[in-house]
Amino acid sequence: MFAKYGCAALIGAVAFAPAARAADWYTGAPSEPAARGWSVGSAGANGWSGGYAPAPKFGAAVDVAVTADTKDSQFVTLIGTIAPFSGLEQSGARLRLAGVLGQYSYIGGNGLGRVKGTQRDGSFMVGYEWVAERLTVAIYGGVNVTDNALDKYDPLNGSAGRAIGAKIAGDFYYRPNAFVMISGVGSFSSAHSAYYARLKGGYAIARNVFIGPEMIVLGDNFFSQWRIGGHITGAKFGPVQIGASAGFLVDKVRGSGLYGILDARVTF
Repeated sequence: MFAKYGCAALIGAVAFAPAARAADWYTGAPSEPAARGWSVGSAGANGWSGGYAPAPKFGAAVDVAVTADTKDSQFVTLIGTIAPFSGLEQSGARLRLAGVLGQYSYIGGNGLGRVKGTQRDGSFMVGYEWVAERLTVAIYGGVNVTDNALDKYDPLNGSAGRAIGAKIAGDFYYRPNAFVMISGVGSFSSAHSAYYARLKGGYAIARNVFIGPEMIVLGDNFFSQWRIGGHITGAKFGPVQIGASAGFLVDKVRGSGLYGILDARVTF
């Protein structure tokens, strides 16, 4: 059983899950700031330079994440974030469409044996993101639809079946200086009272590439879980940013184990 939930903005972050599951995602540092009509120029002898350029009228990002653990859970998350009236590097309205698909298993109570589940989860949210020189903060609200199918009936699993609920989410990304980053994401859905939160800290080992610790908590009406591990965030190959996380998890239903996350972000 794994996580649920996820939300992301410039930092790219998060996942989904009702009764156990999860595809967490976080794809790294946002692009260089382009506020007040500035765009980033090319690297020169004295470092990076900027120049005037028209402010973008539209921006979009696609995040993909694959999450797995040693407790027989695998999930894929796909999230699209759109800035319909500005670039992603300017403050403005945001639209977010997200989908999750995955499988998990756990040992049911009362001699039920191993229960296998398949989860499908989708959400649509509208929000706003504030972008400053060293800080971005975003909030979202919308609707969440989840379908959690079990291969056998488990009366103790309160998140089985289909549910529709209201969902709220938020995230932030803070760079106090060129070498340190702090980021966080969180969400809550009234469908099965599912929640997810993730906090990261990192130190730069290259330009916009950070390594450091992370902590994750998640759960719903059926399970609760926490994770602690490490991450590398922001490695860039052309238009694609790549990140990875791994660590230790403790699940109230499934016990302890290891988890891993691979994610990527493409911006337009």
